[in-house]
Amino acid sequence: MNPTITFPPSGPALKLERTAPSAEKWAATLAEERRRLQEDQDALREREQNLRDYELRLRSLQAEIEAGRAGENRGFTAAPMPQAEVRSPRRDTFEEDTALQAGWEKLHRARELFAAEQNNLRDDRIAVREQEAALRRREAAVSERESRLAAREALVAAAAPAEPMAGEHTMSAVTRLTRAPFNMARSVFGAKKA
Repeated sequence: MNPTITFPPSGPALKLERTAPSAEKWAATLAEERRRLQEDQDALREREQNLRDYELRLRSLQAEIEAGRAGENRGFTAAPMPQAEVRSPRRDTFEEDTALQAGWEKLHRARELFAAEQNNLRDDRIAVREQEAALRRREAAVSERESRLAAREALVAAAAPAEPMAGEHTMSAVTRLTRAPFNMARSVFGAKKA
C-alpha cells in the first residue's frame, strides 16, 4: 500500500558568514597607490630639472647681454651698430640715422624678449611651487590612508580565525552561494541535507 513518509523536523538555520576583503586585495590597492605616488614624484623631478636647465640657459643669455652692454659702453655710442667707415661731410646722414634707429629697435626688442622670458620663468617657478605643495598634500593623504589601511588590516587579522574549528565544514563563497537556494528549499520542505 502507500508507505508513509516522515519528514525530519525543520531546524537548520541559515548562517551567512561575512568575509572580509582579503589581505591580498588591500596589498594590491596599497601597491597601486604607491606606484602612482612614485610616478607623480618622478614627473615632478623631471619638470624641476627641465626648469633648472631653462634657468641656466636664461642666465647665460643674460650674461651675454650684459657682456654686450659692457662692450658698448666702451665705445662712443650706446646703440649697437657696426663700425662705420669715415664718411665725407658731403654724404647724407640719412643712412647713419636709419642704422642707429635699427640698432635701437633691436635693443628694445631684445629687452622685451628678455622680460617676457623672465616672466615665463617666474610663472613656471610659481607653478612648480604649487605642484610641490599639492604633492605634499597628496603624500600626507596617502600616508594617512596607509595608516588607516594598516589599522584595518590589523583589525581583520585579529578578527579572522587562523584555522577553521574542528568539525566546521569550510566551503568557498561560490559554493555557498550556489547551494543557498537548494538549502533553503530543503529547510522549507524538510529534506535531509546531503
